[in-house]
Amino acid sequence: MIITNKYNLPEHYYQACLVNNYPRFDWDTFSVTELNKGIKEIILTRRHWETLEQDCSDMLWLVFGTAVHEVLGGHDGDNELSEQRMYLDISCGEYGVKRLSGSFDLYNGTTGYITDNKSTGVFSYQMKLKEFDSNDWEKQLWLYALMLGKLGFEVKGLKNLVLLKDWSKTKMRREAGYPGVPVVEIDYGFTPIRSDVAAQMEADISEKIQMILKYKDSPESEIPDCTKSERWERGEKWALMKEGNKRAVKLFDSAFEANTALSANGAKYYIDHRLGVNVKCEDYCTACVECSFYKNHVLGDMPVKGESDEAGF
Repeated sequence: MIITNKYNLPEHYYQACLVNNYPRFDWDTFSVTELNKGIKEIILTRRHWETLEQDCSDMLWLVFGTAVHEVLGGHDGDNELSEQRMYLDISCGEYGVKRLSGSFDLYNGTTGYITDNKSTGVFSYQMKLKEFDSNDWEKQLWLYALMLGKLGFEVKGLKNLVLLKDWSKTKMRREAGYPGVPVVEIDYGFTPIRSDVAAQMEADISEKIQMILKYKDSPESEIPDCTKSERWERGEKWALMKEGNKRAVKLFDSAFEANTALSANGAKYYIDHRLGVNVKCEDYCTACVECSFYKNHVLGDMPVKGESDEAGF
């Protein structure tokens, strides 16, 4: 990936952004983190890695996150393992055996807990709490549990240690439900992975890897778009509207609820489908410039990144 410095930021900061310890794999190995992404994002990122661009001005939180992992990773105690990379062979049908790669932040042999460190904003943390056992952080931990279990380690719990980079003491005092401290934990709980559950988890991994390999050389237009959850779509609503009114009578989270309400009202009412914001596409997918969904549904008439004089576009 090409790292640019369009704002001529200090050289030592720019050099810090050039340090990328994230492993790059051939098509025989896929990481736990990578498989949490959409098939199209994975393929386009791998396919265009050498030509994709990111400006160092957009990498501040990545630098912070790397620093956090460096500091916390150096303090594992007795009967603990930190920053260990694991591999698990996955049978992938006609494509043969591929490898799943994962690196957990901390495993405590006494408590049996796997801990993964995250640095993020308060809003993202609150969204993870809302999604809880369906969020990508939790899915990542379960895969680490599967891999550690295969290696003979007993797992008893899963949790994230979350550092809230934009935490505010003022907001903590004024806003109900705001985190009381800037360092928090999410404990997901854990039940031992039965053999049939482990087999299903491996089958799901195998299916995704096979889908990636199936489309890895296909034209971009033929690769399945990322799902709503993979795009981190937020705020999709169905509005019950009345003719002549600019404001919605009521907003609904599903088309079914909205149409049920519509049927209970008169002929002068209609439904306005308001698309959500694709947060991943807009702010966190480096391969978006190669993606037709991003160009057609997110940008619309906006210029594609790299085609504007403005930095970052």
